[in-house]
Amino acid sequence: MHPCLRLEEILQEIFKHADYRSLTVLEPLIERLPHDLWSTKSGALVIWGPLRRQDWEVFARCSRRVRSLRLRWFASDVQLYRALSSPPDPSFLLPNLRTFTWHCLSTRSAGLDAMTGFMRLFLGHNPVEVQLIVSEHALAAFSNLRCTSLRKLVIQSHKVPISADVTEEAICNHSDLRSLACGEVSVRALHHLSQFPSLSRLTIGLGDDIPSALIFQRSPFRTLRYLTINSKSIGPCLSLLKATNWSIRCFHHRMDAGYDPAGRGVLLELLPLQLSHESLKCISLHTDAAPHQDDGPLTNPLSLKPLFSFKNLLILELSGAILPGLDNHGLRVLILQQKAGPYRVPHVDLTGLVLLLEHCPDLHQLAISVNAIIDTKAPPVPPVNSISNKLITSINFCNSPITKTAEVAAFLSAIVPNLRETSSWTGEVMCSRGNAQEYRRRWDNVAELVPVFAEVRNQEREACMHAFNFKREVERM
Repeated sequence: MHPCLRLEEILQEIFKHADYRSLTVLEPLIERLPHDLWSTKSGALVIWGPLRRQDWEVFARCSRRVRSLRLRWFASDVQLYRALSSPPDPSFLLPNLRTFTWHCLSTRSAGLDAMTGFMRLFLGHNPVEVQLIVSEHALAAFSNLRCTSLRKLVIQSHKVPISADVTEEAICNHSDLRSLACGEVSVRALHHLSQFPSLSRLTIGLGDDIPSALIFQRSPFRTLRYLTINSKSIGPCLSLLKATNWSIRCFHHRMDAGYDPAGRGVLLELLPLQLSHESLKCISLHTDAAPHQDDGPLTNPLSLKPLFSFKNLLILELSGAILPGLDNHGLRVLILQQKAGPYRVPHVDLTGLVLLLEHCPDLHQLAISVNAIIDTKAPPVPPVNSISNKLITSINFCNSPITKTAEVAAFLSAIVPNLRETSSWTGEVMCSRGNAQEYRRRWDNVAELVPVFAEVRNQEREACMHAFNFKREVERM
């Protein structure tokens, strides 16, 4: 073997780029075996006979360098799995494996037992992180494999959702998990998760069968810091939030359907009651459903009043064009945008943008839709006493219509003097009025003009200050 391949870091880089059509990620290891034991047939690796003790020792010396493994199910690999499933000692097979990804969408049992038998050897005590992109049938097979070292588990389905009962069987045997991301879970699974001693990150789906009154044992989710809830309606999310007080840093909620203004209002009122005001730093609320035509609270600043009671909040991300007109001096990141559904002309104009910056003076990052169409001959004038934000250098104007670029750039240079970059019309929302490409081009022109106007304003201020000082000196003479 070349001396460079004795360096563990180089081997890790090689394995990162290896094809995982079958077990070719292990091909460098198998090629170390005697040539009469293996061959490639129709692009697949084939081992012709049982490995002897000395063959396993060669395999073991090389396999200890493998830290990450990705396997994808193909029936043609069954013979290879069986050949590698009988080591004289389990430590011969990938003893230092830490990250494992399994891609298996098979809905049949034929040959799958050979693959799971091979997986059982290294899942018993090695991997810390496991990602599963599997069918319900494959996940049920994984549930029979115990992985005592597992700390992070990600379960993803493909097109066909996995039932909550099957997901429950897969996660309830791993009580030492620190991070879990999966689909819909049952009530019984929630009770198990609430008592996991080290669970810090949780991403789950909730079905509509979640009861309105959930009761957990004492001190549920006491180590949880990051919570993400996916649901089709608001009810299940409200039920889980009401079940206990949450000392978390980040809360995310995504709703796929069943969106209604009243339900959102209840959620906004509930968050300050159930989430810790001291620890919460980030709130993210999204919906993929189109907003109602009569959804007035989207443009009502008072609708966000409950959220601004979190004085330590740093990041707020909401779907829809919402203008918070209330004070929050700690907020660093604010993202208010419409990501899907029919296009809605934003109700926030350039003057409203001034109010936002005045009420959130510590903003570093901003994404918001504004109506920058100037129909009158007289462009809007920034308030004389407005406080400019010198922290923001880039703004995502989302789906903002715009007409007169020079007037808009002049306005922005007064309230955001260090603005150097703007972006817009990069999402999936389609504009039925006007040309999105033309709007995007105009915002690019604004980004070029803003620093020019800002520099001119700075020169004017210096000139005025110089004239003022000169006048005072003349008066003293």
